[in-house]
Amino acid sequence: MIKTIFKWLGRLGLSLVTLLAILSVLGILYQAAATKADHRSFPPPGKLVDVGGYKLHIHCMGTGSPTVILEAGWGASSANWIQVQPAVAETVRVCAYDRAGMGWSETGPEPRDAYQIANELHALLTTAGESGPYVLVGHSLGGLYARVYADLYPTEVVGMVLVDTTHPDVLTRLPEQVAAAFTPSESMLTVMRLLARLGITRGVHIFPVATDLPIAEREVITAFDGSYKQMAARTGELQGFRASFAQARNTHRLGDLPLIVLSSTELYPTQPAARQIWAELQEETTTLSSNSEHIVVSGATHESLVYKQKDAQSTILAILQVVETARTKVAR
Repeated sequence: MIKTIFKWLGRLGLSLVTLLAILSVLGILYQAAATKADHRSFPPPGKLVDVGGYKLHIHCMGTGSPTVILEAGWGASSANWIQVQPAVAETVRVCAYDRAGMGWSETGPEPRDAYQIANELHALLTTAGESGPYVLVGHSLGGLYARVYADLYPTEVVGMVLVDTTHPDVLTRLPEQVAAAFTPSESMLTVMRLLARLGITRGVHIFPVATDLPIAEREVITAFDGSYKQMAARTGELQGFRASFAQARNTHRLGDLPLIVLSSTELYPTQPAARQIWAELQEETTTLSSNSEHIVVSGATHESLVYKQKDAQSTILAILQVVETARTKVAR
């Protein structure tokens, strides 16, 4: 009797393993087919530029100098700038791009830290023929990457707008439970990549898309968010966070570079201590330059400063203000 039970359990276990293997293969095939379909349905609005064995996507519009470079936050792509880029392009040339693995860009080499990302952007702008000088605009984590770029290539940068940017001291200054979100465990990162590899992220949207964006951009962002390539890029940048924070912390001050720090008031709405510390870090960021201004947008969220038309207007005005200040300074 006992032998029969163990024999039955063994068969059941083998059947379950076989079923899981079949489902995994089907999931991988589904992910591959869906990714190909996405590339057919959503062709890149800009151009793909080879930066050393892999291609990055850059989309530029408008004319005039200095050129504005839009650096998206963690997990975001060039499509996320739809509320900002066209409006800025009415006055000056403005380029949005996708970091390696994000949006339309191909996967790039590791580590995915600020040095690597800044150097890739430099190679992209050079090869694409987008000559400086530049006004760098960084949202959230993108602000940290912009700081490192300005430190590595100071002669190319004539202004900066940091939109609710991530401060390099978040891990030590924010409450422990909040700071932990910036450095998930390796097992969590593995699970995230596995879910994407099996196509599960296409049915279960781990990262909600802002409803304030136009439907066309929401469809693009949703499609790429479900891909394995983009999940691998997301987790790669997460793995590089500690190095990126250290690299940004070691950057030099900006002298009298025109700088506007734009910040929200509604980040961490249920955690007043974290919200207060974030506000203090935003204010401290203004000390990077002797020619800086801190603009607090009341009622704005971390995301709405880019995604919501009303709040994004503050970002647009800040960019144009820095552009004009930079022009005046360069003309002297």
